[in-house]
Amino acid sequence: MKAPDPRLSKALASWRDWGLPLTAPPVVRTMIPGGLTNRNFRLRAPGLGEDLVLRLGHPEPERLGIDRGLEFEVMNVTDAAGLSRPVWHWDGDAGVAVFPWIDARSWADADFSDPVQRQRLWPLIEAMGELRLAGPRRRYLDYLDRYWAQIVSHGLADDRLSEDWQSFRPRLAEFDRADWQASLVHHDLIPSNVLDTGERLILIDWEYAAMGHPAIDRWTLDRSWVQDDWIDEMMRWINRLWSLLVEL
Repeated sequence: MKAPDPRLSKALASWRDWGLPLTAPPVVRTMIPGGLTNRNFRLRAPGLGEDLVLRLGHPEPERLGIDRGLEFEVMNVTDAAGLSRPVWHWDGDAGVAVFPWIDARSWADADFSDPVQRQRLWPLIEAMGELRLAGPRRRYLDYLDRYWAQIVSHGLADDRLSEDWQSFRPRLAEFDRADWQASLVHHDLIPSNVLDTGERLILIDWEYAAMGHPAIDRWTLDRSWVQDDWIDEMMRWINRLWSLLVEL
């Protein structure tokens, strides 16, 4: 028999703190597949009349550059704009979030390749670009410097990678100093983070969102839409270093 998951058990035991009209403890129906850094569960919610989604975030969010406070702010702003789902319970310290269950399918790679589907998604990207947060724009150098320090401390940087990084880093600093207009950027706009109800699209998993360079989400959707080779190079570095860290 599989041993109980202590984080899941603790999260479920906190159900009275969720502020929802539950009449009994919620019960896991199934684990929702997918997710490299989060685990998601569909819950039966006695007394509520609908199911819930319980998300257990990565236990070390700072290691991956995740700011739970900023994430919560972004989710509320995007929910108000009709781009995402509402948050019904939030415990940033524990990495626990509760959402309503939405009868929708997650997009696949084929959806990103489908011109019709991309045209459905494009208005959400444009609407996101109109949103503003109170804080400063992301400093990508600081962000990747934190990644790099961890990679070095864990002995993951060979000579070739170190040489490449030292060549890339000054140009990243120059990019941060450049005068470009920031907008809200998802920074992880992959197919599985798009839910499709058939009538509307909903963006989820805003852990990496911040005020950033507006070309990044367009690059993620279709690299041919971004003519600036620099965005391609920077995003390859971000993904390369993140991939090393997520395996730790």
